[in-house]
Amino acid sequence: LCRSIGIGNEKDNPSPGEVVLSPHFPTLLASISDDMPTSLHWVMFVPNILSLCDKEQQSRWLPMCRDWKMIGCYAQTELGHGSNVRGLETTATFVPESEGGGKGGGWRIHSPTLTSMKFWPGTLGRTCNHAMVIARLIDGKGKDRGVHNFLVQTRSMTDHSLMPGVITGDIGPKIGYNNMDNGFARFDNVLIPRRNMAMRFSTVDENGHYSKKKVSDAANKIAYITMMQVRAHIINEAGKALAAACTISIRYSAVRRQGFDANDPESKRELQVIDYKQQQHRLFPLLAASYCFFFTGKKIMRNLNTIEQRIVNGTGTITKTQVGDIHASSSALKSFTTTVAADGIEDCRKACGGHGFLHCSGLPELICSYLQSPTVEGDNQMLPQQVVKVLLKLVQNVKDGNEKAISEWRGCDAGYLVAPVTQMISDQKYNNKCEADSIDSMMNTNVLIKMFKHRASRLLVQVAAQIQEDMLNGSSFQDAWNASLIQMARVSRAHSIYLLFANFLSGIKEEEQKNTIGNDEVQVMTDLLLLFGLYWVEREIGDFLEDSYITAQQAKWVRFAMLAMLKKIRPNAVSLVDGWDISDFRLKSSLGRYDGNVYNAIIESSKKDPLNATEPGPGYKKHLSKLIVDEVGVYTGTISRL
Repeated sequence: LCRSIGIGNEKDNPSPGEVVLSPHFPTLLASISDDMPTSLHWVMFVPNILSLCDKEQQSRWLPMCRDWKMIGCYAQTELGHGSNVRGLETTATFVPESEGGGKGGGWRIHSPTLTSMKFWPGTLGRTCNHAMVIARLIDGKGKDRGVHNFLVQTRSMTDHSLMPGVITGDIGPKIGYNNMDNGFARFDNVLIPRRNMAMRFSTVDENGHYSKKKVSDAANKIAYITMMQVRAHIINEAGKALAAACTISIRYSAVRRQGFDANDPESKRELQVIDYKQQQHRLFPLLAASYCFFFTGKKIMRNLNTIEQRIVNGTGTITKTQVGDIHASSSALKSFTTTVAADGIEDCRKACGGHGFLHCSGLPELICSYLQSPTVEGDNQMLPQQVVKVLLKLVQNVKDGNEKAISEWRGCDAGYLVAPVTQMISDQKYNNKCEADSIDSMMNTNVLIKMFKHRASRLLVQVAAQIQEDMLNGSSFQDAWNASLIQMARVSRAHSIYLLFANFLSGIKEEEQKNTIGNDEVQVMTDLLLLFGLYWVEREIGDFLEDSYITAQQAKWVRFAMLAMLKKIRPNAVSLVDGWDISDFRLKSSLGRYDGNVYNAIIESSKKDPLNATEPGPGYKKHLSKLIVDEVGVYTGTISRL
């Protein structure tokens, strides 16, 4: 299909003819409305070759990827190791030509233990014929050089049979996402050519001598770019998945009626469920979040692409601070957005009452397919550590008065932290307060963004102080770090909410300047932004009361302001979900149909149940007829069991 309509032939395509790099490919993919077992090929495998392989390697492998002769996956996670990449056990040991390593030497890829088996990589089980295997590089001197990337052929490109020494398969049924063949793989001393090691930034010569190319500190982090790109993709997809759930639940809430109007006792017409404030409070903040995630997803993907191109092409300056910052942003946002989306989709299902439990509602399939996201590419409970590890460097730079580093931070996502952190560290009497003096002033983007800025800064400084204090009291760094993990999660969440709010605000302004949206759309988007902010202030009100940043009266204003925003959004709620333009084909939902013909759709779906294919139903002759006709269940009096 792509070839027939010219997708991949665009002039700006970095690899001519490569459909997966076409700007139109995501749109075509969305129209399929199903999970593709080949998706890791373009999400991780091809980007890995582009980022980590040298020009000669790219010239050999990218044409095969383009022509779909080489279909790959990214094989990092092992049965016994996931987030701790440094603990991976798979080895790639250099074998010189003189010892059977092939011309120029080679690598022996090996799974030395049961727990070293690759386990979970998508596309690995039955689909791919190559894998980008992450393994410990053992050089010609027997020295462990840490994890590197190696291209390993897993199956024949002629008949798809397994290559010698390779055992792969599907890991089995999961909660959802079962179109994807998440796989396992065991490598038994599989020999690959020396040049199958990704060699853009480090090389091993024919004698097994390992060397790193001289590149900037930022370029040394290029291996993380692919993972960050996947996290950016996940952030973007979180908004789409949540948007689909909101579309179903909000449309259904507008159709469903429940309860009579006490203000009009004569009326026999029931009230729309969407008019109940409780229902609005359940759904509208999720709707706001879906738009919020959309704007942030766009921005972080754009920023990552810019950084990657500058590093790969050697154009412009990218600092280690900038790479660390976007790593922190993508980690924090991946953790937060996928948690909100997963919980939000389930809340949308519950908001549809009993009918939400039906498979034909579309929500059970949506939630079960989405539930992998909080775990994949960094568990959501683990990622906050990576966020805080980066942000603590900012705190240290401020303490040290390192103006060069502070200047670099100011141009990053975390730049908003510099001024308040500096004030908090330098002035023990720092006493910032919320500026709101009424309910109306609480519904102000400047007031809310200052609240989020203050909260994130304060929690970060507290974590730094807590670790320092614990160590002064005799704790080891590891114990002090471990004791701060719960607080780190709060910091990461606070950082995420600030970024989401700020990106939504700047996204609205950017679209307004491009005349993509008019005044009416700007107002509605701003209403959603305010609701998003007020909802998260109310939900985590303790963080703002803890240091008296807001008063008890201001906390009440937050709740009243949020009620006012729910009322403002109500007339536009259905239009806002329609604005996502998710077709009925993609929604797969009887409840979320665009035409609102919900009840007919439910009945029609029920008729298609295989249990209704015959009359009487299956099991009647074998079981029910014995009870009803043969009277085997008739009570005939008490019989002794002795």
